[in-house]
Amino acid sequence: MILGITLTFIVSRLILYGLIFVAPTGQFDTSTELTLKKLQALGTDDYWNVHLWNKLLSWDAVFFLKGMTSKGKIPRFEHELAFSTLWSSMVKYFAKTDDVYQTLKVAVLLENILFYSSSVVLYYLTRAIFSENNKKQYYGKRLAKISTNLFIFTSASGFLTGIYSEPLSFALTFVGILLHEKSTSTTIPNGIDCNWSRWPFYFLSAIFFAVATINRANCVLLGIYYIVDLLQLVSHRRMLKALFFPLLAGTTMLIVCLYQHYSLPYQAFCPQRGEWCTTQMFDGLPFTKTNFYGFIQSRYWNCGFLRYWTLNNIPNFLIAMPNFVVMFYSTIYFTRIYPSFRVRPLVFVTQAFLIMIALFAHVQIINRVSSFIPLHLWYLADRLLRNSFREQHPVGDDKIVKGYIYWLAFWIPIQTVLFACFLPPA
Repeated sequence: MILGITLTFIVSRLILYGLIFVAPTGQFDTSTELTLKKLQALGTDDYWNVHLWNKLLSWDAVFFLKGMTSKGKIPRFEHELAFSTLWSSMVKYFAKTDDVYQTLKVAVLLENILFYSSSVVLYYLTRAIFSENNKKQYYGKRLAKISTNLFIFTSASGFLTGIYSEPLSFALTFVGILLHEKSTSTTIPNGIDCNWSRWPFYFLSAIFFAVATINRANCVLLGIYYIVDLLQLVSHRRMLKALFFPLLAGTTMLIVCLYQHYSLPYQAFCPQRGEWCTTQMFDGLPFTKTNFYGFIQSRYWNCGFLRYWTLNNIPNFLIAMPNFVVMFYSTIYFTRIYPSFRVRPLVFVTQAFLIMIALFAHVQIINRVSSFIPLHLWYLADRLLRNSFREQHPVGDDKIVKGYIYWLAFWIPIQTVLFACFLPPA
């Protein structure tokens, strides 16, 4: 099966990079050109740089490249902390060079390795969750295959050909979920139970989730896993397990998040920065009442409650609608049609994610960041698999699934070319 995943991944990469290569060389935005000049990149007019590598430096990739080629560990400007310093540091470690294009090539290679690795982990994660719920093992295998293919041909498309940080979060999240699955068991009627012999797996899941959160702030929602487990264990009076499993793991993740979004920015920019630095909770402690990530998102990208709900953003809501609808339906499906204790935390994670995206964020980014939650991939795969045994016209939400697949076939090449030309949506 790994061979099948590998071939699918290679084909998808060849298609996307081929589209980028034939896309127009003149970019709509001049940020790439200005950044390369500022970084004193050599050979910007070389054939392959013009037709391929320069085109991968669109939108956020400009900020990532700056972080990957900078000397210090902490960015000079506060808004640059929004672009994963963990990912940039990882690329620096492997690149070991000041050459801009060599760094870019190493970053693209790592991006593809992480994306491919995420696909493999997702395959085994899907089998681990769904094979136990079905007597016929081939169901879990086929569901895993379809889910993995859908993940490879994601709506993020062009963004994942470049140097974005999402694949790192995909890999960390999927490994974390898999470790959580390996450390728990399903009991009837009590739901999820934690196994003492597998406590290290459970705690390691929190480490992977915490590192994913350092990389991408939206991964903080994965902490819902431990809230669900805590409530489950406490409700059945398993207090010792509640203390040493979800409470300890969740607290570890919380400490890492507090350090990343409160302590680290304070030490880097305060007190001389002023403004958000003046909201310090207690004298002598490097913590502020203001969440740093929330502040820079609000200050520099105008994110906030209903701020994106304006008439001129209607096209962005329409662009986000396919993923939003499919993710919403997936929560209903795994709650009412195909309820499972094993995916219940992901149902809550998905619901919280949709609320966050709809009310507080630039809604179109759902197309880029949503794949760290595999619930909708499993929903789509399950409907496609079940319909393959039928010879009837699609009805109900099956029409939505079919429409979503057609939309992907249209969206992926269009978005990839738009990305290569530095055109919206971001």
